[in-house]
Amino acid sequence: GIPRTSHFDWGPVDAEDDAMADYRTASWACEFVEKPPAEPFFLAVGLYRPHLPWYVPQKYFDRYPLDEITLPEVPDDDLDDVPPAGRRMAKPEGDHRKMVESDNWRKAVQGYLASITFADEQVGRVIDALERSGQAENTIIVLWSDHGWHLAAKMRWRKFALWEEAARVTFLI
Repeated sequence: GIPRTSHFDWGPVDAEDDAMADYRTASWACEFVEKPPAEPFFLAVGLYRPHLPWYVPQKYFDRYPLDEITLPEVPDDDLDDVPPAGRRMAKPEGDHRKMVESDNWRKAVQGYLASITFADEQVGRVIDALERSGQAENTIIVLWSDHGWHLAAKMRWRKFALWEEAARVTFLI
């Protein structure tokens, strides 16, 4: 990670998937749907990833070699069309400057992608269990996330902004 940036950190953990809390949550959901109650049910399964810090097993980082990471295009004049309040919100001298100066931008994107992939696999495990149970055709699945994430668009990192990337969320039915 980069210094003095709160819990803005990432990196592989020396653990197997089953040591991760999201894996255990998905396992609990899999067990439930494979032996569902006789009556209709509502099941809420909350995953923490890809929330910060982006800590997941090494194999997820390995899927995104640093030399293959494509960074978002961020022109030097990216904030020229933004009013002063928006420039203050972007904080280009904060996280973005630290990312560039510490040569961590590509590593941060890798951490984000690794965490998303880990979360996707947990969702897939639950859907697979639902299909095995015979309940898939009679089940509605709703997926949503919290705020979107900036990976340097307008020199902004994190969320907590009023721009499209942070205001939109994933919502699938």
